[in-house]
Amino acid sequence: MQYKQWPFTEAGRILKRCERNGKTTVTAQTGYGPSGLPHIGTFGEVARTSFVLQALNTLAPNLETHLIAFSDDMDGLREAPSNIPNRDMIKGHLGKPLTMVPDPFGEEASYAHNMNRKLCEFLDSFGFTYDFRSSTEQYSSGVFDEALKRVVDNRSAITEMFVATISKGKRADWSPFFPICENCQKIYSTRVTGYDDANYTIDYVCDQSAEGKYRACGHKGIISVLGGTLKVGWKVDWALRLYTNSVDYEMHGEDLTESARLTSKIIRKMGGKPPEFFKYELFLDETGKKISKKIGNGVNLDQWLSYAPVDSLLYFMYTKPQQAKKMGLPIFPKIVDEYLTLIAGYDGQSPDHAAAFVTRLSKSGHADSGDGERVITYSLIYNLLIALNEPDPEIIRGYLVKYQPHITENMAYYDDLIDGVIRYYNEFYLPNKTEVAPDPALDPVVQKFHDELAKLGDKEPTADDLQTLAFTVGKENDLKPKEWFKNLYCVFLGSESGPKIGSFIFLLGLEKAISRLEKYLEG
Repeated sequence: MQYKQWPFTEAGRILKRCERNGKTTVTAQTGYGPSGLPHIGTFGEVARTSFVLQALNTLAPNLETHLIAFSDDMDGLREAPSNIPNRDMIKGHLGKPLTMVPDPFGEEASYAHNMNRKLCEFLDSFGFTYDFRSSTEQYSSGVFDEALKRVVDNRSAITEMFVATISKGKRADWSPFFPICENCQKIYSTRVTGYDDANYTIDYVCDQSAEGKYRACGHKGIISVLGGTLKVGWKVDWALRLYTNSVDYEMHGEDLTESARLTSKIIRKMGGKPPEFFKYELFLDETGKKISKKIGNGVNLDQWLSYAPVDSLLYFMYTKPQQAKKMGLPIFPKIVDEYLTLIAGYDGQSPDHAAAFVTRLSKSGHADSGDGERVITYSLIYNLLIALNEPDPEIIRGYLVKYQPHITENMAYYDDLIDGVIRYYNEFYLPNKTEVAPDPALDPVVQKFHDELAKLGDKEPTADDLQTLAFTVGKENDLKPKEWFKNLYCVFLGSESGPKIGSFIFLLGLEKAISRLEKYLEG
């Protein structure tokens, strides 16, 4: 069978690597910076890597696969987040490795320990299979020692490669090593002043006040590069963990493309083989701007999981990872609709279908249309809420069951979906509500449409019948479909877009639809 989906393409690259190197075990890795809580990017990287490993298990079921979730908890704390308790206390520890910063929540041995626990809880909640690794533990336990020796042995060559990528003013003082000051524990206030490569030690002084944030204590010392007394700069550190953990596959954002190239060169210089890298594009908000936690644009993880099934987020991460994709609250219903429409048409058989990857990772239920025509979409529920102005789940449920009786077989799923749409309606739509007025010049056509609906009497038209009727009334009055349906959406929903008008009227009910048109025409 020919598999065409991108995870299978990536799995094929990994298989070729295994064949070249005689490997029977595959290790993939994802990275996490524990200075903040796990976020939607963390989720995306683990989910996408898991998709690739799923495909690999399909192509080569005898291969053993592992996923490492690596926490860079030796990194220094650069600033105190605004959303933590005891923030002033934390400010006194800026510049120290995260595992040497007290836990502001008072629950764990350090700031990093708390964030690492949250990372594991976060990944566990989605059912991901992974092996957690701590940078601090790998440095202090000596796991990195062999690789650190190789950095020392190849220091000149690594320095030459690295300084070519930075400004001339920074080249003279650059060192791959960041000593942890033995006196003040800071990592960003130290500067390497000498090397004893034969004994794997360095001289340093704590005399830098980087950006005025980290007060230097002036201490001078000599330390070994081994055993966790220092760390290396993050690009060298990336190479260190890839080399030590024999990583075969890792993903990274488009913004780290040049860093990945440099890291690969460093690994080769250390005598290792770089992994197969996969570059993914970053997310954009609905206007095309890059997502930023500081700006707060896009959709954050808590919002997504509050408003829609986790399946929809998995699908969003699955589709076209190498294309920049828009995500934002104004277009959120459309994003979820893509998933609901896809899953409703999935036969549950093909391993090469996008839905197969989502269903294998997801722990929740799934949408099921029943007849392939009346798919209950997010937009349909959302627009019904707007039209009814009654955010009552029991009322919404009644309308949906009338529209698609088959959903009663999976009602728990749809109840959760309804609850999510209501939260989205209350938290996004109502605070940002703006009405778009219909074109009064088209009122005579709206009247004719009303009259045609009224003529149906006790008949029970289908959604397709109503769609055809709406189309015919517009055509008979020389209106372009786009113009006519846009005006009907304004009449019914106060917006310029919506679901198929025939499906909407069928869902709303003929009597209520006629009443809504009468109310509008009466002014």
